[in-house]
Amino acid sequence: MIVFLYVIGFIILICCIVMIYILNKNEIITMLIYKTGMCENDIDERLKNKEDLINRCINIINRNKKIDIKIFEDVKNIKASKLNNYDKDRLLTNAYDEIEKIYTDNPDLVSVKSFDGIIKDIDKLEIELISLRTLYNKCACEFNNLYNKFPYNMIIKMRKFSIKSLYEGRELKVNLEKELNFEV
Repeated sequence: MIVFLYVIGFIILICCIVMIYILNKNEIITMLIYKTGMCENDIDERLKNKEDLINRCINIINRNKKIDIKIFEDVKNIKASKLNNYDKDRLLTNAYDEIEKIYTDNPDLVSVKSFDGIIKDIDKLEIELISLRTLYNKCACEFNNLYNKFPYNMIIKMRKFSIKSLYEGRELKVNLEKELNFEV
């Protein structure tokens, strides 16, 4: 009888150790999901601000230059198209690249003070977006690396999570090159 109680106690101890181990792994996954979710919310908010500023730039350009570019039409219709943050980010970045080209090619736009202020605001937002994308990509990569590892894969499948997509990092490279070359 005593041997039986020792065996039951040992089995309960092993089960408790396994449960603590799994709960610890679950906490890691929960934290990564929380961080990526917070980053996605912040990115969404910054993208809405960037969209508003870019629309203001487009209105100023259309008022002063009457330039018709297809990507500007896409930006104006962005709310109706229901794009996800990845595609919205890519579209807004391409539109901003076009705006910067127009801004540098037309010296009379430089004299429009509101336009210059909007460009500076977009640059500040872009720095925030780069930071948020970097943090999101770091957490998403860590989560994706755990996706196929035991016991994480069991926990992830039970909680019905899927692999996280990553944001493109092209803008970070461009801004880093500007800073390294001491360009403003």
